[in-house]
Amino acid sequence: FNKPRIIACAEEFSGHIGLPRGCLDELTELLGSLSIDVRLSDQRMAGKKLNVSFCGELRGEQLLAGKALLKHDIGVLSAPTAFGKTVLAAWLVAQRKTNVLIVVHRRQLMEQWVERLSAFLGLDREEIGQIGGGKRKVSGRVDVAVIQSLNKKGVVDDLVAGYGFVIVDECHHISAKSFEEVLRACPAKYVLGLSATLARRDGHQPIVFMQCGAVRYKAHDRKHAMQRPFDHKVVVRVCNDVVFPEGGDVSISEIYRALVESNARNSRIAGDVVGACEDGRSPLVLTERTRHLEILRGMLEPRVERLVVLKGGLGKKKLAGINAKLEAWKDLPHVVLATGRYLGEGFDDPRLDTLFLAMPVSWRGILAQYAGRLHRLHDAKTEVRVFDYVDQGNTVLGRMFERRIKGYEALGYSLPSTEATLF
Repeated sequence: FNKPRIIACAEEFSGHIGLPRGCLDELTELLGSLSIDVRLSDQRMAGKKLNVSFCGELRGEQLLAGKALLKHDIGVLSAPTAFGKTVLAAWLVAQRKTNVLIVVHRRQLMEQWVERLSAFLGLDREEIGQIGGGKRKVSGRVDVAVIQSLNKKGVVDDLVAGYGFVIVDECHHISAKSFEEVLRACPAKYVLGLSATLARRDGHQPIVFMQCGAVRYKAHDRKHAMQRPFDHKVVVRVCNDVVFPEGGDVSISEIYRALVESNARNSRIAGDVVGACEDGRSPLVLTERTRHLEILRGMLEPRVERLVVLKGGLGKKKLAGINAKLEAWKDLPHVVLATGRYLGEGFDDPRLDTLFLAMPVSWRGILAQYAGRLHRLHDAKTEVRVFDYVDQGNTVLGRMFERRIKGYEALGYSLPSTEATLF
């Protein structure tokens, strides 16, 4: 429903038609089937030579993925959170030996990339360029850019033309027009896309493959879950406390408002979070509404020792203070209360081991992002848990839970045997 039947990304010029780089293989195959000779003139940017060494060691499946990616100039790595995509990308930078531009969509991710590249390529932080988030320091060797800073009102920054290798983190965002324009302007010989959730609800994922190439390696969620040194469990909490608005034309916003305003439901969530803290666990509490965030904060702050709240609109100073707390608590139980939109991608806190879905979700991609926050390795982890609050009395929420069941199974989580009889 509401997905395009045809997605066209070709450009018409006076003397030729331009197709995205990812279409080359299919185009040559098509022309060959029609007995048409193909002559290629390679005008891609090979880049400037980069002499760096990889300071680390790839795990078994990472090495398999790396070898598969090296066989192609362009392509996508599809792998779940905690696979080590950033580490593998650093290894590929050392293998390609050409200057590289890493493109991200959030300042937080840019800072994480600078930290990881410094560690795994043996570079000082000052040697790595940063573009975006109020910074513009271009090294021309290893640079990380927030993609919004590269496209101002449809005008793409000329600097993108100077790299031999472009890496696109969370490449499913490339489907956005302004983001695609940046990739279209990159003549780099090598392009790598990284993503844990390639599927898009709008059906625009073919644009990712047009600009970044086909999926060259896919690490499966269930298989990867079996390799982690901890168990994966869903705890289902059945709720009968919410009074939903009546009528056949009730909107999802009204349903969510009823969930947010339910004191009994919120008290139950807060009690479960406190119980997890008393067990020495580190909960992540996610909701989609800022008002809900504040209600839960009011219930939790007097009862838990270490709590941070993350949401959109935090200033640099406040965010730096929160990050300093999380660094100080990295081996101590603590609570992170956040909006899912803020924390869906790029947040890295290995101590987290318990997810509380304070608001329901249905799409598997979102569920994978949220659960993925628990999958970073930490010595204290023996089991990760997801607390799922199932609100009875509403058919829309019932269907959402049925979709989550399939999502949990695909992610390698075990569910209680009674979940099928809840509705």
